[in-house]
This record gives sequence, structure tokens and C-alpha cells, in this order.
Amino acid sequence: MTSVSIYGINVFSNDDNITAQLPTIVKAPKLLDFLYGLDRNIIHAKELRIDGVKWFCDPSSPDPNKLGFLYMELIATDKRTKLTIPGVVFLRGNAVAVYLRVVVENKKYVVLTRQLRAPVGTLVDEIPAGMMDASTCFAGVAMKEIYEETGLVAPNLNCLIPLGQPIIPSAGGCDEQIQLFFWETRVKPEVAEKMIKKIFGAVNENETIQLVFVPVEEYEDKLVTMGDVKAICAHQFATQMGLLNDTTCIVKVKKCCGWF
Repeated sequence: MTSVSIYGINVFSNDDNITAQLPTIVKAPKLLDFLYGLDRNIIHAKELRIDGVKWFCDPSSPDPNKLGFLYMELIATDKRTKLTIPGVVFLRGNAVAVYLRVVVENKKYVVLTRQLRAPVGTLVDEIPAGMMDASTCFAGVAMKEIYEETGLVAPNLNCLIPLGQPIIPSAGGCDEQIQLFFWETRVKPEVAEKMIKKIFGAVNENETIQLVFVPVEEYEDKLVTMGDVKAICAHQFATQMGLLNDTTCIVKVKKCCGWF
């Protein structure tokens, strides 16, 4: 059985196809970040078994920067108790999400995306979001996702206001941490109408995204039913930071996006 030692952890697979790809897998930034980030003060990590891999490229010629997902199990113990810890991990890396509000003729809306999500088997309304790539610039990836999913272009990185520290929506099984941002911008009525009618999404990712404009006065009721933890956290953080107060928000947005 072929294995590779990374940060003192034996990485291996019982699958021959995955074993053949192991030299590339262990170079993937998201896997290296995961292993480096383990808290060695309380975790004694012995081995990492990789049971499944999904590439965002041709698997016959894998690129470490194009590693999509790993299904794996960390064989480790809790140093405090000496007990084996539950170690199944769905590795997908970090992501970004944007709480986007638009002003159309002085009326404010929250912009949501609506798309089919296979894991839950139905259409889901969410705030715009996407996975990090090899880039380390959260705001830059957020700008890219905004454009792909809404057609809007943020004038600069400073327009996107970070909302606290990244959230961890599913720590029991997934490593994903999501950095949230807030952006409010003006949109002409004719542009808003086109946004509502158009289908968005990255063509190479087979995305089919429709936009939903929710009046801000109805948004908290929408949050109760839509079940998007990203949206709930973003709204909470933005409220605490005073970004939803019209006076505070307008001043901050004008300064970064040139509304004067």
C-alpha cells in the first residue's frame, strides 16, 4: 500500500485509482490547509484514509489546484481522553457568500439566487455564494461570484464589507468555512428587470440560476422559511454592525462605491 507522510500524518487510500492520484492529491492546497490547521494540542492524528475524490478538471490529468472534494477519514485520538474521535470528513475547502441589497428607485431589495440543489433535492433560495479556488483573496472570489450569479460588477474590493469571522455551517462532517460579505448598490429599473428575467450561472459548472428580489421589509419573514444559514448569519452580523441602518449604510456605501 502506497502512502505519503504530510506533517507527520500517514495519508493513504485503499482504492487503487485514488492511490495512483495520491502524489497529486497531497499537493492540493485545500488538503494541506486542512492538515496544517489541525490543533495538535488536543488531536493526535495518526493516519488519513482517502475514500473518494472529485476533481474540477480532467481526472486523467489532475491538477492540485483543481481538487474539488475529498471524502476521507482521519484516524485520530483526543489527547485529553485518549479516545478515538469521529473522523469522517467531507473536504471541500473554504467559500464566500454575499448579503447583496440593491436600491431600485429608492426601494430596497435583497437579491437571492434560486437554483436546484441535488443534496436537498429541490429548488433553494440563497444569498449568492461560491467556493474558494486557489486564490487566497476572499473578497476577489466574492466579486467573481457576484458577477457570475447576478451580472453586477462591484467597483472595487472595498465595496464588499466583511461580516465578522468565517462561519462553520456543518462542523460535524465538513471542513467548510464561509466568509460573509455585505454589499449594497444602486440599480436602474431596466437593469433590475433584466436581472429578474435572465438565467445566470457559470456555464462550465452547469449552473442555472434565477434571481429573486425580496423587499427588505419582507426579508426577515423570508429568512424564517428559506433555511439558508449563510443568509441568517449574514443578516445577524449586518444588523449588529449597523449596516442595515439606512443612514449608516448609505454613508459607508457612498464612500466605497462613489455614490456622490
